[in-house]
Amino acid sequence: MKKLLLLICLPLLLAACGAFSGALSDADVARYIKAYDNFAAAAPELNKLKSEDQAMSLLTCGPCLVRLEKAVQDAGYKDMKTFIAFDIRMHVTLRAWAYVAITKLAGESGQAVAAEDFCKIKENIARSKDAAEMKVHCTRLKSYTSFLDKAGAFAVKLAEKLLKDGDIDVVARHIDAISAALSNEKLPADLRHSGGGFDD
Repeated sequence: MKKLLLLICLPLLLAACGAFSGALSDADVARYIKAYDNFAAAAPELNKLKSEDQAMSLLTCGPCLVRLEKAVQDAGYKDMKTFIAFDIRMHVTLRAWAYVAITKLAGESGQAVAAEDFCKIKENIARSKDAAEMKVHCTRLKSYTSFLDKAGAFAVKLAEKLLKDGDIDVVARHIDAISAALSNEKLPADLRHSGGGFDD
């Protein structure tokens, strides 16, 4: 597993400059959603290729990587490395958005607790001014954090440092569409975010 992370992270360092250089735009989000839509459309082919290759994951399946690269190029990315770097950047931004949204809702309920601690306690959710919305935000925070835990500390730290003013606002405008794309049931299991609750 460590070798796989090294194989992914080294090219990411090269791609990261382009993926993190500018402020996030609505066009960036549309391209990102399109890539995940392309992955969902290619799922039957990807699953077949993975099975034929007897690979443990899509990222260790040579034919799958070729097909994934076509999917991201069709969405407007240069290559898979560029997309993966941008995916990390988006998840850092999504996690920051979730922190802001949870902190705001907690404050409206008179609860001053850090977002990551707030979501660990079910009673905090139940006491929130809008418990249903808070549960959705905590579920999303768990999903974004889980992705970043797997992404590699250096790439995540780089993305955190290069978060731009306004990036959270861009994500906020498209949060439901982004979340739908990331949790699309048609996505291959390797690429799909959990649709489960924050306490799963």
